[in-house]
Amino acid sequence: MRKQMIGYIAGLALFLLSGCDSFLTQLSENNTTVANHFRSEADVEAAVYGMHTQFREVMGSFTQDYRDRGLLLDNFGLARWREANEHNFSGYTATAVEFSWMYEYKAVSAANLVIGNLYRAGLPEERYRFYMGQALCIRACLYFQIIRLWGDAPLVLEYEDISEKGRTPWREIAGHIVADLLLAAEYLPPADQLKDPEGKPLTARQIPGRGTAYAILAGVYAWIAGYGQEPEYYALGIEAAGKVIGDPNYRLVASPEEVCTEVLPGNSEEGIFEVCYDDSRGEYKDFGSYIGGTVEKWPVLKGTTPASRRKFFIRNETVERLYTPEDLRLQAYFADFFRMKEEPVSVTQGAAYVRMWREVEYYSGGIYDGTPRTLLANDILIRLPDILLLRAEMKAATGDREGAVADLDVVRRRAGVAGYSEAEGDLRRAIQLERDRELLFQTGVRYFDYMRNHTYNLLKGGFRDLTETDVAAGALFLPVSLDAMNNNPKVKQTAYWVGKF
Repeated sequence: MRKQMIGYIAGLALFLLSGCDSFLTQLSENNTTVANHFRSEADVEAAVYGMHTQFREVMGSFTQDYRDRGLLLDNFGLARWREANEHNFSGYTATAVEFSWMYEYKAVSAANLVIGNLYRAGLPEERYRFYMGQALCIRACLYFQIIRLWGDAPLVLEYEDISEKGRTPWREIAGHIVADLLLAAEYLPPADQLKDPEGKPLTARQIPGRGTAYAILAGVYAWIAGYGQEPEYYALGIEAAGKVIGDPNYRLVASPEEVCTEVLPGNSEEGIFEVCYDDSRGEYKDFGSYIGGTVEKWPVLKGTTPASRRKFFIRNETVERLYTPEDLRLQAYFADFFRMKEEPVSVTQGAAYVRMWREVEYYSGGIYDGTPRTLLANDILIRLPDILLLRAEMKAATGDREGAVADLDVVRRRAGVAGYSEAEGDLRRAIQLERDRELLFQTGVRYFDYMRNHTYNLLKGGFRDLTETDVAAGALFLPVSLDAMNNNPKVKQTAYWVGKF
């Protein structure tokens, strides 16, 4: 079965790497070939594995980090990344990979392939629902990422659909995302009931369960309510978040230290949705492609000292503004913070020493001997504090201050911090700052937070000068790549970026 899966995945990869339109064209020209690849559960497994491979390549790509314009870094070793965090894309070309949605649509195509052909395998109802729920959840997550990055976008729901399409309004796409997630939540079992064809438990948090679907759904409802300014969706978001928080499959680990040692490595009970890596299956991510590989040196890496130069860092004063002295995250996320901040700037660069990701694998032998090969960690997309604080945000937006404070304080208690008091001022701002602290360096989260809540003026540089008119024209979205418009004349540039690229 392993050889069969590898052979099928290799063929699927050739289709996918040839580009979305070519991929769909070849499939539509030979439906018999497609049918022959969906004759058994082993065939379905292969197709679903291929879908997850494409999803991993998209959501685990360092391109997602480059697109993140809200990272809490004070120094960027790459000038154009620093400028992008100040709403300045002058260092980018019109065909920059950061502006391209090609790989997102390749992954959508892989999900559509499963959704459109799963019926052919004649699976028992339980297994059909298991695989269909996965594909719906993955497609929904991809489209949610697309509408947050680009807003309006082509909507492709059928694997045979090769027609040129213009950009569908993001609200309409959001409606399809919601429909996919509601059906996925109906089809998928809870996380502790996910099983492979042999009945063995599946513990990888990249495999969606019912809680995964509800967690993404909570984020989608919050997006429509907040960024889309349709507050009636907050109630739905609160309900969806509650289904995750009340699920016994998810729990907070005991301390911020355990976040670093148990949660960030992956597949913990606090994790809800992750990009998983298994080196034995060829699921490998280079050390430098992790955000941890970008922001960490001493004391995590062998052969480094406090004086080792860093290109990407967060300054001590930024950390002190963010965390109070008793905050246990200060001790867990940073190495010996209070002592090291007193060391000479000539040694420390005036910056804190991040040590969130602890386990590094090194090359053994060859020209790279002794250098970092990879982090032993998953990419965390959603974990339980994210959902707790998201529900707090939505409760605060609907006037449920008591409920919002209760959710906020659950996260604070774990960090050893006093509960919220009225002396802190605006509750919604307090919740956002808690998200900044708790979800530090979780790719995409902070920028999307400030975008969702229309607090973008609190970001850096040119973001401070944007108006709601600019935002309505698409200023917070990425420009659309010139390649996408050249390949599909029906795709037009976002209004705000017309004439700029």
